[in-house]
Amino acid sequence: MSLSLLLKPVVGKLRQSIPCIFTLLSIIPALSQGSGSAVILQYHHVSNETPKITSVTPETFRKHIHYLAENKFNVMPLVDVVEALRNKKALPEKTVAITFDDAYLSIYTEAFPILREQGLPFTIFVTPTPVDKNYQNFLSWAHLREMTEAGATLANHTMSHAHSVERLPGETRAKWLSRFRQDLYMTEARIREQTGQSVKMFAWTFGETTPELRVTLDKMGYTGFGQQSGAAGEYSDFTRLPRFPMAGIYGLNDFATKVNSRALPVTSQSPDSSLITQDNLKPELELALAEGDYQKKQLKCYASGQGELKVTWLNKEMTLLRTQANKPLPVGRTRYNCTAPSNSGQHYYWYSHAWLRLTDEGKALD
Repeated sequence: MSLSLLLKPVVGKLRQSIPCIFTLLSIIPALSQGSGSAVILQYHHVSNETPKITSVTPETFRKHIHYLAENKFNVMPLVDVVEALRNKKALPEKTVAITFDDAYLSIYTEAFPILREQGLPFTIFVTPTPVDKNYQNFLSWAHLREMTEAGATLANHTMSHAHSVERLPGETRAKWLSRFRQDLYMTEARIREQTGQSVKMFAWTFGETTPELRVTLDKMGYTGFGQQSGAAGEYSDFTRLPRFPMAGIYGLNDFATKVNSRALPVTSQSPDSSLITQDNLKPELELALAEGDYQKKQLKCYASGQGELKVTWLNKEMTLLRTQANKPLPVGRTRYNCTAPSNSGQHYYWYSHAWLRLTDEGKALD
């Protein structure tokens, strides 16, 4: 009998503290070191047939899971990661959570067998409408219930995967926010009705949000997740926790760098909003940093499609910096990524800010 089967009853009882089977033998030294960071991975398709920008192949996915196992990563349920971060509890070193967006069928046919084989927890952010309508290449409720019985968590991803940031023609701010709230209620109710689960976690569609939407989400008692890269830490914004998007355009070395990263201790940022306007197409970003185990003089920032940006330190302690795009940001979604190597040089501290430029008609791009 395999070790996974022998330990399954024990794992069930100790789920809160020992959620990942392949880390049972390494958990004690990991806990003694402790960490203030966790890496949350975001997948969409696990397929050879879908666009690389939102897909990994089944072979690549298996390599990812093999890397985590071989290097003794602690794969935890996302709800446990959030609880630890919110309560500032030390997490085991190399803590990772696995998430999927949109409820594509390939999660069940390709990823689930690999995850079940290793006894790993994972979260699916579900959009119920295509599930209810039995769309091709989407999961069914029967698939989802089967996976929850094997340890999967289901969470909220809006009813139909619309752009939450968009207002309808003539829609007031109050009606827009009310529509957003109603959508979350309906999605949560549908998941609870079909599976009995309701964990009040929410993934922003396309990673897009605004300050008003985030305030609404927080008042509703949800934890939010974005699509900006970086590790999650004690200073992270719990209305838009970072996740590393996994796609076929990245190799295994990229994967290794990301899962070994830590949260750059950004205590505040300005502006708070992701939206950029026509009169501010090269937005400045200011970050305030706590002290930490990172090399300040090696901190660098980059913009999507623009390469390295100039970093200006605004005080002699090097705890406040400013960076800015080299050229106007295009319509759509852009990221500023700031990273600094640890003092040991063994991993990177990482922070990302998402920008969103709408069309002149106030629309977001798919």
